[in-house]
Amino acid sequence: MSNRADQASVGRAPDAVAWQSLKGRLPDPRSEDERADLLWQELVAVFGWYDSAATRSRLLYQGLKLTAITLGAVVTVLAATGAPAALTASLAGGVVVLEGAQQMFQFHPNWISYRATAETLRHQAFRYVAEVSPFDDPTTRRARLAASLQDATSMESATWTDTMRTEAGSDVDPP
Repeated sequence: MSNRADQASVGRAPDAVAWQSLKGRLPDPRSEDERADLLWQELVAVFGWYDSAATRSRLLYQGLKLTAITLGAVVTVLAATGAPAALTASLAGGVVVLEGAQQMFQFHPNWISYRATAETLRHQAFRYVAEVSPFDDPTTRRARLAASLQDATSMESATWTDTMRTEAGSDVDPP
């Protein structure tokens, strides 16, 4: 293989796997005009918010659950070893508070919903950058991107509203 061929293959290799290193970012459109487009910038910002919110909700949910499980196990050991009732009851009360916080703030459903929205936006961004359907027609691709962004965020907003309404006990329509 010639030196020129070696350089060409080396130059292509990072690009072939560059998408895998995006972690929390979106691929960049090919043209500077598209990267500077306000609609693309909105997509990047909205994706960033959902990606961060999903991660934050996941960490809060898992932290609360792990702490509640640990406290539950400690309560069991303390009860079996005859620890003071006030200590055992206090730790058991902590489990109730942690589970109540999870129910109140809905970290698990929010994590799932936010992650699904972030991944939908990521999928649409990849399709847009790759210029594949529905973004393959230069005359309609920007409008389709706007519609995709609107659809994803509207669906997420409706899901969030339904979740919060149900958890608040107000899922019954007023008379």
